[in-house]
Amino acid sequence: MAFDPGPPPQIRFAVHLDDARIEAFHRDGFTHVERITTDEELAWLEPLYDALFADRRGAWRGGYFDLARPYESEGPDLVPQVLMPDLRFPQLRQTTLVRNAIAIGAQLLGVPESELRTWSHMISKPPRVGGALPWHQDEAYWDTGFRYRALGCWTPLDPATRESGCMHFIPGSHREAIRPHRHIGDDPRIHGLVADDVDERRAVAVPLAPGGATFHHCRTLHHTPPNTSDRVRRAWANEVQRDPAPLAEGEDADRPWVRAGREAWNRRRLPGG
Repeated sequence: MAFDPGPPPQIRFAVHLDDARIEAFHRDGFTHVERITTDEELAWLEPLYDALFADRRGAWRGGYFDLARPYESEGPDLVPQVLMPDLRFPQLRQTTLVRNAIAIGAQLLGVPESELRTWSHMISKPPRVGGALPWHQDEAYWDTGFRYRALGCWTPLDPATRESGCMHFIPGSHREAIRPHRHIGDDPRIHGLVADDVDERRAVAVPLAPGGATFHHCRTLHHTPPNTSDRVRRAWANEVQRDPAPLAEGEDADRPWVRAGREAWNRRRLPGG
């Protein structure tokens, strides 16, 4: 029988950022809250999350893959990801977490909630073998023909510590252009990107308890280290953004890693879902 999580708990829990955290976002490119959802919703999310990763498939064939090894390769999961889990479980769009992500996104981006939309992905780091996700800017993954106004909301379902792979940020990097990126191992069949020459001495770690959340600008450099702890580190990332604005003809950025990655993506063999 297919897993059915039912509707999320209908417990109202609203989050509103104070001026200091809004200022931190604009100054540093990131901020955080200790809680974005309830214990009841976390308890509802956990079996849904685990079912997606147990099935090793997303909402479509190819929607599940490992960020740290070639698409078609065999081997243990290091940084497995499920893209757009809400296409399989639309109840996710009705969660307190998503409502609060949109509300906080409106505060940080300075636009009405009605102008924002979300899409998401879930990333797991298995205990003791969960790999690092290298330094990168989210926008470096995206279509180069658009201008973006977006941020990421990252929520752990387990304690996110330095040992388990919490988020690390480079303050002020959101004011920079998109840096040159390359695929992990210089292999475009590996989805994960790397930005080189990052001064890690400037990095700020943001440990979080389950149900907390970080918010970062789409150009903020960030990474998560390996999970060296004895428990899984599960996280749900929601991108909150306005509809991207098309660039004028001739404005497209030259990002060869995007072209190479798209070609490798289109050549994938899809043995699973």
